[in-house]
Amino acid sequence: MHVQTLALLAAAALARAASMQAPFSLHSALDTCLSCATLPTCPTDPCTTNTPGGLLLLTQFWDFHPAIGPSDSWTIHGLWADKCLGGYDADCDPSRNNDNIAAALRSSSDPRAAKALETMNQYWLALNGNDAQLWSHEWNKHGTCVSTLNPECYPESAFGEHQDIVDFFSTTTDLFDKYNVFKALEEAGIKPSTSARYSLQQLKDAVRQKWGKEASFRCRNGALNEAWIYFHTAGRSTSADSFVQVDPLTGDNRCPTQNIRYLPK
Repeated sequence: MHVQTLALLAAAALARAASMQAPFSLHSALDTCLSCATLPTCPTDPCTTNTPGGLLLLTQFWDFHPAIGPSDSWTIHGLWADKCLGGYDADCDPSRNNDNIAAALRSSSDPRAAKALETMNQYWLALNGNDAQLWSHEWNKHGTCVSTLNPECYPESAFGEHQDIVDFFSTTTDLFDKYNVFKALEEAGIKPSTSARYSLQQLKDAVRQKWGKEASFRCRNGALNEAWIYFHTAGRSTSADSFVQVDPLTGDNRCPTQNIRYLPK
């Protein structure tokens, strides 16, 4: 296909996406297709690109009452495969549900599994103290909906027992390491405080300055307690390298525009 034709197709697709106020990305109009792309030349095979959950959200908690996790770090909520225009599928494959994620990771020969579990024990924490229940919930509800992690998407020689679980949790923890909300806010002068107040725009500007894209923020009674970071994927979701950050959906912020508290743990 001629370069001029591809450029026209890319422009049309971008215009359609902008009119829907939904994120749309291509690594390059002439290079790698990302999930949620609408170009006719981009694959729709669910083993090649995440579909229909092509908008993936890394969600993080700032739990201050009761305090959960280190005082200088947010914690992991999950990694969710959302549809490109919003909404999501859930509990996509009950046959792959697992009620002992830690055992699945410990049984794996993949060296990433042990590292993922170490991070989870420090930063993927449940408010009620039942971390194992939270991990199973996130895998059963969200992980089984990441289409490129379906067992049939792996070459037979590359799929050991629980490889899909290893890939999901190691990818999530690697993304969490890379997208450190505490540091992004701190570098912009936004720090936990009992007296300081911040605007929603300050929060959004801080993460845009750090990563080039905004995030969505959520508050509880005017106090910051959650952040969502959005991605499309280039190919399969078996590593964090496949994730390309994109702008959030416009309606996902749940904080006031002014006087947001960021309370210390």
